Amino acid sequence: MTFSTTPMSLTFKARCKYLFARLLIKLGKLKHDDFTKEELESSLNTSLPHGFNFDIPVGIAKVSLLEGAVNLDESHQTINAQFLASIVIESAGTTLYRAHFIVVLGATPFYDKGTKSVCLQAITFDHITLINDDYALIGDTQSLLSAFLPGNLNTLLGKTVQSALSLVTAGTSAKVQNYLTLFLAGSRQTILDYHTPQIRAAVLKEIAKQPTHFQLRQDVWREALFSRYGERVGIEDNRLRFYF
Repeated sequence: MTFSTTPMSLTFKARCKYLFARLLIKLGKLKHDDFTKEELESSLNTSLPHGFNFDIPVGIAKVSLLEGAVNLDESHQTINAQFLASIVIESAGTTLYRAHFIVVLGATPFYDKGTKSVCLQAITFDHITLINDDYALIGDTQSLLSAFLPGNLNTLLGKTVQSALSLVTAGTSAKVQNYLTLFLAGSRQTILDYHTPQIRAAVLKEIAKQPTHFQLRQDVWREALFSRYGERVGIEDNRLRFYF
């Protein structure tokens, strides 16, 4: 095996570590390097919290990914990222709905030797789970109707929900009326289920904006070492393992 010189961008201490590890590789004593769940979670959470909006029939819906945890699935060779997230729906200055939920994404790690980068492939949106906590809220019927009706709400109280909504949403589409009916029903799960397709599409759209290829840096000795001698990556012993 022929060794190149150490990257000049490394500090003296890092170069010493690089040279020692390189010797161990040559002697067959160092076969892999590991990144733990804690290291991966620390890297993941540097970009959080992260918020984004998605379109709804009336009002504003915002999802925020608050913090993330990592699980490593050796049997399927996937990295699963579990995010604590929130959704807030507002209209006319009134909060119609808010909730915390868990969203789980999956991806397969792959090392591209040609570009010296670690890639995430086959990214999937696995599922959403509602959290019933003190943060959860659905605006009550009176508050919801008041947000859309400029007049006296008391005149509506003897009417059916559909009649009330017809007045509140006069001139708007049936889609808006049906949407508002979700909140009058008072089910946190039903509202989240209704928005799950939009949340899924919005999350995947946000992921598409982010880099899924991570170029190994030459000023970080472990990454520089693997970019020179690495062969592949995989998941083993609950770690993301870089094989030499």
